Amino acid sequence: MEKSAYFEYIYKVEGEVIKIKPDKIFEASGVYLIVDKGLRLIWIWAGSHSRLFHRYMAANWCGKLKTKKKFFNFKYEVIKQGMEPSEFSSIYREIMENRTDLEFPGQTRRNLMSITAQGNQTSKLSDPPISILDSTNGNVIITAADNSRIKKILNDIKEMQMHIKYSIDHIHKRFAEIEKLLSK
Repeated sequence: MEKSAYFEYIYKVEGEVIKIKPDKIFEASGVYLIVDKGLRLIWIWAGSHSRLFHRYMAANWCGKLKTKKKFFNFKYEVIKQGMEPSEFSSIYREIMENRTDLEFPGQTRRNLMSITAQGNQTSKLSDPPISILDSTNGNVIITAADNSRIKKILNDIKEMQMHIKYSIDHIHKRFAEIEKLLSK
């Protein structure tokens, strides 16, 4: 196996192009595509200071990659820095540990699942139920994974609100400019 084969599944979005095997990864201003063959998923990892344009371009590139035989019918998911789901933790750990001995991102998850299956135990990686109803007082208990997902969705909504507010403010400015021109 070639030593750098692992990083052939990692791309950095640089404007309208992507760079395979980036020199640095997980930079706060960066957006990266990480192919997870085990889950048949392309993760779009967006740094906390990444630009909306780069996230948009990353989604476009995922669509293009999904048409290639190598990644046919893969799904993609956008994740933001600090709000990574538990399924992504093995990939993050592999990259931070520079595991060039692996063939692709997420391989340690597959290895762990096969070891667990051989031991006739249930996989520790399977997600717990989405929510559990506590029958004693009727409260809903939310798992850590669900809590993380909820925070991600709320942050996405807040970001959309900011973009909408900016657009509306811009529209008002343009209307004011038109009214000013018409009143001459």
